[in-house]
Amino acid sequence: MANTTDEGKIHFISPQLLKKLDYQTPISKFYASATYMSRRTEPESLDFSLGDAHEMPPPGFVEALQRWSVPQNSSWYGYKGNIPESRVTVSASLQDKRGISILPEDIFMTNGTVVGLAICLQILAGEGDEVIILTPPWLGYRRMVHFTGAVPVGVPVDTNTFDMNLEAIAEAITERTRAIIVNSPHNPTGKIFSASTLERLATILAEASKLYGKPIYIISDETFSRVVFDNQSCPSPTQFYPFSFLVYGYSKTLMAPGQRIGYIALPSTMPKREEIRRVIAILQGSAFGWCFPSVLMQYALADLEKININIEHLQKKRDWMGSSLRGMGYQLHTPDGTFFLLVRSPWEDDCAFAELLASHDVFVLPGTPQEIPGYFRISLTASEEMISRALPKFQAALKEAGGSYVLPQLGIQIPSE
Repeated sequence: MANTTDEGKIHFISPQLLKKLDYQTPISKFYASATYMSRRTEPESLDFSLGDAHEMPPPGFVEALQRWSVPQNSSWYGYKGNIPESRVTVSASLQDKRGISILPEDIFMTNGTVVGLAICLQILAGEGDEVIILTPPWLGYRRMVHFTGAVPVGVPVDTNTFDMNLEAIAEAITERTRAIIVNSPHNPTGKIFSASTLERLATILAEASKLYGKPIYIISDETFSRVVFDNQSCPSPTQFYPFSFLVYGYSKTLMAPGQRIGYIALPSTMPKREEIRRVIAILQGSAFGWCFPSVLMQYALADLEKININIEHLQKKRDWMGSSLRGMGYQLHTPDGTFFLLVRSPWEDDCAFAELLASHDVFVLPGTPQEIPGYFRISLTASEEMISRALPKFQAALKEAGGSYVLPQLGIQIPSE
């Protein structure tokens, strides 16, 4: 019998899979090299790096799960796919809260946004195809596109407004383009893309689809569509373009990412969507395992839909941190939505400044691994107690950094206050 350990290997793993796993994104390179990030969960650390919960779930969340956890019949916890009541709940909510009309049969329940995105990409993209992503992107897009065999094509947002650069998107479209992923409000910039911007994007995609003889789709990641500030609205691409997928997850509004539920929704304007319905239904139970949310989350959804993260509280933290950091001398953008503040790094090397903050036990996500060098991202899901403790440390780090901003694009220094 051959000794497989002679070559230092015991298991055979698919070479195709290993090649995909070896694919390096900016964020994977960062976590491989930034060893200080392993300290962010230590007791004295103040972790602002990710949008994880640092406060209790909103009132009513636990009570809803307790209520619906009591079985009402012998099959209560049996195998369940898209429970009809949950689809009706989503359809009604989209209409009532956002003015979006989608039929219950065009809603497919998932265990969160990520698997919804994966299903859409699996449907649309394959070897040699291209998927446009807006950069800076959400951290998982590049690897998800790569796993389909397609190539992620980054198109930067406008550096001044953080709006879509529609001209650049039009230039990036080729005969291999299968989709564009739109994320609004945009993570990490917090930009809400306006109705007029989405209408112009729809025109560009319709013209390109006609030119190349096949539809180019929008995959609309609307994870933060209910986390918007200043009483703004957040339009959906599905309201302007028929070849769109609306993908949503409740983990942001419920502040409970460990209890996952979401959905894929097809606009009623999508032609011949019976075939898309059929394919999604197959993928929900095969390609990625069991993609449906737990039955408990589906039963409870009508109650959970009545719950939302406290936007007033979140906006208060946004304004508090924003005004405090500006008062110290930091430069930052005020987001329209999401959990995040995007702050200009006082050093050109934002990773080095993030490491300096970490030496003060404050952990942020630097901009370079997010494809927006010169910035760092702060999560507003931190508790008020964390913010109070962190603000003096932000001030100390800025003072230690030299108290001035170096802007390499202009070659000037801006003194901090």
